[in-house]
Amino acid sequence: MPTRHGRHTSKRRSRRKRQGGKIVWFLILTLAAGLLSAYALSQATGTSRADDPGPSSTRTDGPDAGPAFEDTVVKIDVLGDSYTAGSTDGGRGAANWTRLVGTRLTDGGDTVELNVMAQPGAGYTTRGNAGLHFREIATLRLREDADIVLVQGSRNDGVQTWDAMYTAAKSLYADIRTRAPGARVIAVGPAVDPVPDFVQANNDAMAQAADEEGVRYVDALADGWFSDGGTAFFSEDGIHPTDAGHEYLAERIFPLLEGTLREIQPV
Repeated sequence: MPTRHGRHTSKRRSRRKRQGGKIVWFLILTLAAGLLSAYALSQATGTSRADDPGPSSTRTDGPDAGPAFEDTVVKIDVLGDSYTAGSTDGGRGAANWTRLVGTRLTDGGDTVELNVMAQPGAGYTTRGNAGLHFREIATLRLREDADIVLVQGSRNDGVQTWDAMYTAAKSLYADIRTRAPGARVIAVGPAVDPVPDFVQANNDAMAQAADEEGVRYVDALADGWFSDGGTAFFSEDGIHPTDAGHEYLAERIFPLLEGTLREIQPV
């Protein structure tokens, strides 16, 4: 028959065993949670889609590029809408105007790194597919050491008051200046044909804001972008550029970037 001391000893051993089991399970659950968190973080930071504002960063290096040439890499950040993101109607992969321009710069002997921040449906005032407008995208994704920043668009802003459009554009340009103080900034206005009255009004407000913020403004409406291509440059909806439309955009935008790049790195 067990003594009282024996019974107490048995109870203590049983209690320690239960406590030890709880500790083991706690450690297992903690480890599992840590692994799941690490996996989720890697997925969130390691993916980029055309409908996501996160940069679809593309490094296009010349044949002799390497660690010793790091200082010669020109970082170009591009902020835009579906004209830049591409769509099912055109501009996917190598057919996208940013890729075409990057390849052409590389073929010319330059080493560039493109950070494409494009969100379909987005504009200066309008939030796109991922729920962000241009200023919010720039806050999240613009590189502080960018050498060139190009803002493209946008026809997505719809009917706005002049003050609302002007304020949105001026705020975006000022933010870019603050976040990437060493960058040369180019804004390419909406490019549509024919031109609705509200697009022209938005364009005029953006141009004035750019002038006041020291941003080079390319008035695509005044320059007649897409006015000579009929329907070949756009899909049936008349909104999204086809592959031919992206080739046209590349032809128009390449001289802007190449000329600005020469200011940074003269031949």
